[in-house]
Amino acid sequence: MKKTAYSFLVSKMIEGKRIRLRSFELSDLDEIMRHWNNMELRNLLGNVDRGPASRNDEEEWIRSTWKQRQERRAFTFAIETITDNKPIGGTGLFNIDWTSRSAMTGISIYNPEYWGKGYGQESMNLILSFAFQNLNLNRMELETFDFNKRAQKCYLKVGFKEVGRRRKARFIDNQYRDEIIMDILRDEWFTKTKG
Repeated sequence: MKKTAYSFLVSKMIEGKRIRLRSFELSDLDEIMRHWNNMELRNLLGNVDRGPASRNDEEEWIRSTWKQRQERRAFTFAIETITDNKPIGGTGLFNIDWTSRSAMTGISIYNPEYWGKGYGQESMNLILSFAFQNLNLNRMELETFDFNKRAQKCYLKVGFKEVGRRRKARFIDNQYRDEIIMDILRDEWFTKTKG
């Protein structure tokens, strides 16, 4: 198989101060399954309606991330702590539009012990750096829910702006909830990181 600049980029780890982004591996399954079916986490991600995930489901998903990366359709990364090499979540770039230079993104810290401690913000800055500096994308978009204040705070700190809202679009935990649409442009992120 011919090596491209993209396959070289994603084969390397992307390191921050406390975390690194790397490919998901089958060896991550035990840690993923330890937290993935947590109802609070599933509500925050809006995927409780899919029911509990099995180990086989997650193994198939990991394998699919490798194929999507090879086809340049998505770049999915495990979030791993540098101190103990522990996978604590995931992030990535999805629905990439190479013509318009835009993509969707998101983060999920699976392990509740790491919630509210800045790991999400560091992860988002690393994935935006990869998107804007390595892939030359121009716009990133994400969605979150009106009740996920921790995520909204994280995204605003990184430089995302709310650009729209789908009112009462999802039924989560016995309530209709708004989906919040946020985005950030390449020049806005560079201005924020240099400021």
